[in-house]
Amino acid sequence: MSISLKTVQNPKTHQNEVKSGSGPSDLSGEDEDIDSGKGKANKTRKKAAYAGGLVLDPKVGESQCLYAYHCSTSEDDDEIPELPDLSLEMGILPKEIRKLVERRRQVKQLMKQADLNPDLYLQYDIRQKALKLTANSMYGCLGFSFSRFYAKPLAALVTHKGREILMHTKEMVQRMNLEVIYGDTDSIMINTNSTNLEEVFKLGNKVKSEVNKLYKLLEIDIDGVFKSLLLLKKKKYAALLVEPQGDGKYTTKQELKGLDIVRRDWCDLAKECGNYVIGQILSDQNRDTIVENIQKHLIEVGEKVANGSIPLNMFEIHKSLTKDPQDYPDKKSLPHVHVALWINSQGGKKVKAGDTVSYVICQDGSNLAASQRAYALEQLQKQPGLSLDTQYYLSQQVHPVVGRICEPIEGIDAVLIATWLGLDPSHFRAQQQQQREDEGDNFLGAPAQLTDEERYRDCERFTFTCPDCGTKNIYNNVFEGGSTLQPGLKNCCHIPCRGSPMDHPVQISNKLLLDIRRHIRRYYSGWLLCEDQACQNRTRRLPIAFSRSGPICPACLRSTLRPEYSEKALYNQLSFYRYIFDWEYAINKVLSGEDRCKTFITNYPGNSLTNITHNRSSSTFSDTTCTYTHTHLTAAVGGH
Repeated sequence: MSISLKTVQNPKTHQNEVKSGSGPSDLSGEDEDIDSGKGKANKTRKKAAYAGGLVLDPKVGESQCLYAYHCSTSEDDDEIPELPDLSLEMGILPKEIRKLVERRRQVKQLMKQADLNPDLYLQYDIRQKALKLTANSMYGCLGFSFSRFYAKPLAALVTHKGREILMHTKEMVQRMNLEVIYGDTDSIMINTNSTNLEEVFKLGNKVKSEVNKLYKLLEIDIDGVFKSLLLLKKKKYAALLVEPQGDGKYTTKQELKGLDIVRRDWCDLAKECGNYVIGQILSDQNRDTIVENIQKHLIEVGEKVANGSIPLNMFEIHKSLTKDPQDYPDKKSLPHVHVALWINSQGGKKVKAGDTVSYVICQDGSNLAASQRAYALEQLQKQPGLSLDTQYYLSQQVHPVVGRICEPIEGIDAVLIATWLGLDPSHFRAQQQQQREDEGDNFLGAPAQLTDEERYRDCERFTFTCPDCGTKNIYNNVFEGGSTLQPGLKNCCHIPCRGSPMDHPVQISNKLLLDIRRHIRRYYSGWLLCEDQACQNRTRRLPIAFSRSGPICPACLRSTLRPEYSEKALYNQLSFYRYIFDWEYAINKVLSGEDRCKTFITNYPGNSLTNITHNRSSSTFSDTTCTYTHTHLTAAVGGH
């Protein structure tokens, strides 16, 4: 279990609680509309006037090991004022903040009443959040240059002390031989490595007591206990919150922070899939069962979307208007604005700034981008020629939500999710390969640190059809087997067949040459793919318009075109072919000097070994393979 400890107000000192989160966006959960090419959204963001709160870097996945911390901000110590003397009279702002915090504490006490009406509980919850928001906004006023309460040194002092306390608390907890798995501004999470609830609370209270001894004006308290926790990124996690019921019993409740499924601009179908996947990951089932259940569910969702058995309201996307529809400069590129203008043109109720607009993405026979094919649900139901764009919903709604949640789960990737949903996996494979290449390029020396399995995991496997029984054999290594190693093509994978593909070196050589030529031909064909899955434009014509990222797709005019088969992908593929037929490299990798002779004698009898490995100069198979592979490896690197 994991414990979340949070800084709260010390009732004896009446100090304001430290703000959690990074700004108003954390509270709204929605992005502001961005006017394409115009308005304030396109201006360069100013550099922060002072250092903000500290967030400890989480390790993506479940809490298993120590999380590294990251602090990239700097500050001028001369701008940080000294703490005021405690004997001084409290100022106006602290008094007002004190009132807000005390009122919030009273409301939270009311929420703990037994047999509380659910509606009344919801009202209390809204009230305490409003009081928290109002109190926390005072810090923002201190740091906002146009505020009447602007005091940059005081704002810098708040964040400075917050970082200092968080780092000191983290170091102290580590000295207690506990794992700090995450930290954010005014809170830390600790992995207790225990499943005993009583022991977990005992440990949490011990940490709480040790930390609170160090401070008079601040107090840390247990904010929650998590049975299981999935950390994706900073400020993004899902957890099962434990709620004790007395007599050693407890219930669990799902808690989500910063995930896509809590936002309104994802359709209900994507949220339902995301919730199901999170429920599976946080369950007590083993990994294989979780992966199997996710696979079954996504296959079922893909089939239901294809045959139209899902209610249309599940596809509605909701977006708020930040201004009146007619005031947006680029109305066509904003789907909710486009639909809002249609609603206003129909008469009756008018939508305005602050209203939420619902829309669906449809196929209308045009080649416009998805954002320009938005319609109200009423239009889809009544207007002929409109149909739901199922491809968009599977690739741009369900797939991204599920993909981000499953990213840390071994055995699930973007290509596999696309296959389960019934999408074309080739587009996602190219995108995934490009992403991995970009990630590898960002780290100095990363390619040299990769294992052979990691380097060649995206490569196409070599297949050879057994001449004796017609079974397709997949060959991806020189050796196969566990304790007893043998050549990968020594025996046919079809057990009743007693044939040995290794007895047919000429046929293997011809198949390999054809595969190499096919990959080289694919690279030189020069196909480009739009990186937007909803667009899926595929062309060989290089457009005139370019951005920093590369050529701009002429179909959607927004996303970048990427090579369907890059030079790096070709290089890795040819390297893979050389790797799986490199006998000397493989034998040196897995066997010691004394074992090599034994392996020659016991596991590789007959002339097959001689033909394939030793007599390279005379063997058609080995000589041609090595020469051809080496030649085109050089060509790929040299840019021929």
